[in-house]
Amino acid sequence: MLRSKSLAAAVAACLLVSAALPAHAASEQKSLEELRNTVINLLQALVEQKVISPEQAAKLVQQAQEKAAKDTATADARDAGAVRVPYVPQIVKDEIGRQVAEDLKPKVVEEVVAAAKTEGWGVPGALPDWLARVRATGDIRVRYQQDMFGTDNRPFTVPDFNSINAAGGIAKAGLNAFLDSTEDRHRLRIRARLGLEAVLPNHFQAGIRLSTGSALDPGSESQTLGTGGARYTIGVDQAYVRYENKDEDGLAPTTLTAGRMPSPWFTPSELVFARDLGFEGLAATLRTSFGKHGDAQASRGFLTLGAFPVQEVALNSKDSKWLVGAQLGTDLHLGYNDRLRVGAAFYDFIHLSGKLNPAGLSIYNYSAPPFIRYGNSYFDIQNSLDGSSNLFALAAKFQLANLSIVYDHQVGRYQFEVLADAVRNVGYKASDVLTRSGIQQATRNNGYVAEVSFGDNDASSERGRWRIAGGYRYVQRDAVLDAWTDNDFHGGGTNARGYYLVGDLGLARGVSLRLRYLNADVLDAPPPYALDILQLDLNTRF
Repeated sequence: MLRSKSLAAAVAACLLVSAALPAHAASEQKSLEELRNTVINLLQALVEQKVISPEQAAKLVQQAQEKAAKDTATADARDAGAVRVPYVPQIVKDEIGRQVAEDLKPKVVEEVVAAAKTEGWGVPGALPDWLARVRATGDIRVRYQQDMFGTDNRPFTVPDFNSINAAGGIAKAGLNAFLDSTEDRHRLRIRARLGLEAVLPNHFQAGIRLSTGSALDPGSESQTLGTGGARYTIGVDQAYVRYENKDEDGLAPTTLTAGRMPSPWFTPSELVFARDLGFEGLAATLRTSFGKHGDAQASRGFLTLGAFPVQEVALNSKDSKWLVGAQLGTDLHLGYNDRLRVGAAFYDFIHLSGKLNPAGLSIYNYSAPPFIRYGNSYFDIQNSLDGSSNLFALAAKFQLANLSIVYDHQVGRYQFEVLADAVRNVGYKASDVLTRSGIQQATRNNGYVAEVSFGDNDASSERGRWRIAGGYRYVQRDAVLDAWTDNDFHGGGTNARGYYLVGDLGLARGVSLRLRYLNADVLDAPPPYALDILQLDLNTRF
């Protein structure tokens, strides 16, 4: 009986192993088959030797099968939900691991970086809290510029009032008393800017930006290369505090800004204000939406008000110079592919006109502008007894009515745009100019810019993006303030007309190339003063 039980156990063990490991590797399956055949041969030999009867052998096999089935069921119940892993050779494991790592690495890295940025963990998490709310921005532009003067221009005929005022008189300025009007010029220029924007609690923001450029020229941040190795001048271009509370649709019903800020106005061209011009003072913008809540295509309206000190007169504050302005506008979405933006503005420059000094005195010297570019009507306020000193100031008053219109039509990824910008100096009166300066002249107080463009909205967004534009500019002598308008066309300033062509090409994300050709001539001559300018810009931003 004991021998029968031992045989039954052996047979059961063999069958149990066979049932529990049906999916093992080929080598283990072969060993299992050999074991089963051995047990079967053993039983057959015992029957032949009459040790056990055939019935007993069959019963042993049946008992072993029943025990194997019972043990298998018990194991299955115990291991319910477990994952069975078949045997895999090590070389196969290594190859699978390598392939999985290669396939998952980009996705894992992307998800980890995204999680780190969102949750603020990792190295940034160890930094001060205020640093996570500060964003750095910057751009660098390297420019090649060629100035080409007209063949009819004559030398020493176009006064440089800015140099004359700086020297104290025409004779003292010498040859610098005149603008270059005949000698073509080739030069390299650079503009570099670096800014910080901080998000503060309760919807406040703060910004500061440094830039290259002359400390006196308000409309240009370009630095001409070739300084004998001297370092460039760096100044505070922006420094402001802003309050802006955006709603669920991303619309800020109110924006309040104080300090030295970027332009708060909707100005699609440089007809009135140069792109690099900063505004010092206070500005407020009120906005409303005409569409449904949450509609990304909703049209919007805005009203902007601003007050900006232009020049403080310390000993006579009632004559301090100011700019106050108001602009009413709208941004209309005329469907998914059409957009119309309109802005109507009024800018009042207070106390900018010059005052003639009493003979031999200089009590009104403050009425001369701190910077003069070219084009406006000027008169000598020095009233020197010996005539050796000169100081020029503005003869006209400036109260500007400005209308700006931009129509956009989307064509696939491209944008077709038409721009129209017009201005009239409604404060100009020929009689006031005559009374103030003794200059009798025709009214020259209108200006406009028209432009058509087509291409990608932002050429620097990606390599291969592009945009082309062409336009015409016409600005009479006293239509706008020459120190604050476009500083490139006709060398900057007013009293000029002509066309321009622009082409942009993206070289990489944040890097683009721009080619501009500006063809311009003087409006009121003599003297003849034609100036064409070619500019090739390498622009980068980060």
